[in-house]
Amino acid sequence: MSTTIPPWARALLLADRAVHSSVRLAALVRTEILLAGLSADAREAVNAAVFSAEDTYAPGGPTFAHGLFAWERAAFATAPFPSSGRVLLGGAGGGREFAGLSALGYEVTAFEPAPALAEALAAVASRHPGSHAVCASYADLVRAARGDGGPLAAIVGAPYDAVVLGWASLSHLTDPAARAALLAALPAIAPGAPVLLSYLGPDDDGRANGRVERIRSPLRRGLALALGSAAPAPGVGFQPGAGFYQRFSAGEIEALAAGAGYTAVLHEREPYPHAILAPRSRVTAAR
Repeated sequence: MSTTIPPWARALLLADRAVHSSVRLAALVRTEILLAGLSADAREAVNAAVFSAEDTYAPGGPTFAHGLFAWERAAFATAPFPSSGRVLLGGAGGGREFAGLSALGYEVTAFEPAPALAEALAAVASRHPGSHAVCASYADLVRAARGDGGPLAAIVGAPYDAVVLGWASLSHLTDPAARAALLAALPAIAPGAPVLLSYLGPDDDGRANGRVERIRSPLRRGLALALGSAAPAPGVGFQPGAGFYQRFSAGEIEALAAGAGYTAVLHEREPYPHAILAPRSRVTAAR
């Protein structure tokens, strides 16, 4: 026996669908206007403000309290990541990874661009003699590698046994030139050291929203034309609690690594996309 849906219930369901579509549409338009109107530097400033307002990453927050993720622990125990030594940690947030690496016996030099998180990071670092933290960005690391000074100038010349690009921090570099410059700077800062990075992998990013999603491409092209700017690359997006980000395929990560002279000796997509990169010369010598 079939049951007829009452008219009032049909109307309520239709209204609910319209509200959800309106919210998705507003979010899509907001994201595309921000992407079109802000430079790469401005996006990084927005990200610093967004993450400074998020207390989940600082001591006392739930993400910090979680400690190292299982995939991070496994990566730190996987060759060629060293079992001890000094680690350079970028995009360190409020110190979750710093505390975890320190507990494993590593000495850590860390930096974080979001001021509020950098302050929390410094407080964590103060409890670990031999380790320290600085408020600085990946752009500052590139400047230091080029000998142009900045807040990370003092780290140049110090020996590092490994480099860690903090949890998905690579994905917050939405400018391809900035990503390439970062990877190119790492061998100058830490020659011979392996690099652990993690990133946001591809997913639909809400792009399965049917009719709402279909306006993204024409809106993106129209905004680029109106503002005289280049259209954002595929995979670039924005979320209020996560700022601007770039999603990568596994192939894109391996191409980025290869362009800087690295080989991915470990590359896992689950439970979270991450890779250990080793200098190609080191891998060749090991063979």
